Amino acid sequence: MRQLQLISRIHECEEHGWSDLLNKVDQVTQSLIDTPCAGTQIKSALMLWSNEVDVRSSKLPPSEDELAMKFPAMNHRQFGAED
Repeated sequence: MRQLQLISRIHECEEHGWSDLLNKVDQVTQSLIDTPCAGTQIKSALMLWSNEVDVRSSKLPPSEDELAMKFPAMNHRQFGAED
């Protein structure tokens, strides 16, 4: 079974200011309290939400560290750039 990693995805949404996705996961988890018998639908909704976060994350530009690993000759640390 696929791991949802909700906490790390929530942190990612907070980091990037994706409040719409945070509101969506809040609504889905609230439905666990309001309608506990809707487990299958809630599971599907959480998986869809997780996919939405992944899609958005995949569209982000690479970080400086990721670029430095791909192109070691352009390592930003060796040119005196600060973190």
